Amino acid sequence: KAPPKKQPMEQQKLPTNLRDEDLSEETNTLISSLPSEKSSTGRKICKYQGCWYTHRTLQAVLNLQTSFKPQDTDIIVASFPKCGTTWFK
Repeated sequence: KAPPKKQPMEQQKLPTNLRDEDLSEETNTLISSLPSEKSSTGRKICKYQGCWYTHRTLQAVLNLQTSFKPQDTDIIVASFPKCGTTWFK
């Protein structure tokens, strides 16, 4: 039996915090005030804190910045792909 086909990103159900209608007025105002351009693929990108983000990625970044609460016991492993960090699991 063939595996089910994946839906394109536009058709997949987005998490509540990434839906346009659920963004706060403050977030919408911020995003609309940022410098924006079209990427080489034709997607709208916005410049925020020195980096260029697609609209959805920027929504996720802003959500993370406002909702992430680090704990003293948190460990963050940041590394290049395929450099052996999976051995930490």
